[in-house]
Amino acid sequence: MPLYGAMISTRLGLSFTAHCIVPFTASDTMELIDPIVCPDWDEMIASCPGHTFFHSSNWAGVLMDSYLYKPLYFTSREGSKISATVPIMEVKSLLTGKRGVSIPFTDRCEPISVDEKHFSSILDEIMRYGIKAGWKYIELRGGASRLNGAVPYKTYVRHVLGIDCEEKLLFEGFKPATRRNIRKAVDSGVQAFVSGSITDLHTYYGLHCQTHKRHGVPPQPWSFFEAVHKNVIGKGRGFTVLATCQGRPISGAVYFYSGKKAIYKYGASDLNYQRFRAANLVMWEAIRWFSKNGFDELCFGRTDPENVGLIHFKGGWGAQEEPLYYYRYDLKRSAFVKGAREISGLGGPIFRRMPLPLLRIVGEMLYGHMG
Repeated sequence: MPLYGAMISTRLGLSFTAHCIVPFTASDTMELIDPIVCPDWDEMIASCPGHTFFHSSNWAGVLMDSYLYKPLYFTSREGSKISATVPIMEVKSLLTGKRGVSIPFTDRCEPISVDEKHFSSILDEIMRYGIKAGWKYIELRGGASRLNGAVPYKTYVRHVLGIDCEEKLLFEGFKPATRRNIRKAVDSGVQAFVSGSITDLHTYYGLHCQTHKRHGVPPQPWSFFEAVHKNVIGKGRGFTVLATCQGRPISGAVYFYSGKKAIYKYGASDLNYQRFRAANLVMWEAIRWFSKNGFDELCFGRTDPENVGLIHFKGGWGAQEEPLYYYRYDLKRSAFVKGAREISGLGGPIFRRMPLPLLRIVGEMLYGHMG
């Protein structure tokens, strides 16, 4: 088994292009796949244990349409079956440099491999490609089970709720405060509904921008959410949940799904109506929908360990907390590196005072460089 960073494989003397097929092992072939143009990608990846929505062509399409990232899905196949894959997006930025990320704006994208040998070989080829391409580093958002001993770059937590049971049992599994908040929202006249329309997604986006401004962070551009509707919601792989009170939208969230697993990706609320606890009703409406439609689990996404309030909110649903590790391999230093402690909130006061139209322009300018 190769030592990560100690030696870069030189088995392949070819430069990769999309769908380039080269010998990998005696029985496998190595391919660099663009899932957006590969007609059977989603069918192949759906048969792999551990696959998620973020491995799909739908999410690749969102990132390509929004930020023009180059999809490079390093994949080995034995016949028509995937034996290993590490999805990579190449990010080019004059501000933040050139690198390979698996995958930008993704909470978690575990490498898929049938064994350690296949993963090690794939990782060697990614390193080799990255050196030739001039990448600063390779970032993996997941992979702890395959990167034994590698130092994580960042550590987060994620929460996962099993939902393959009756609605009554689900509700009883929530903490008392969460159940009270759901009842309070209903008693306050809040109504929540699931929607696949772009109009309701745009309504959610208004709340999204308000929430980001309140947190001192620029929002993603609307073009990103247009791409979400085109590639995900419009293709039956996600939806918006909105909560209203007296006809006014006061909370909302966006969910994605693949197979029997669902993901809570974005959430936002109007702070003026926080006392109604509409966000709790939004989440409950989504959980009910997923449970009724045969889903096994809902992932609440990643959380910074220091965000105690958000961890408390997610834990209130009875979701199981587990660590989530990101890894960054510095190609110049030939080593996995640990991230420096971030000083958060430096731009917060400025962004909170910025007019919302200007803040949206800032988001349009910056997000493509942040992947």
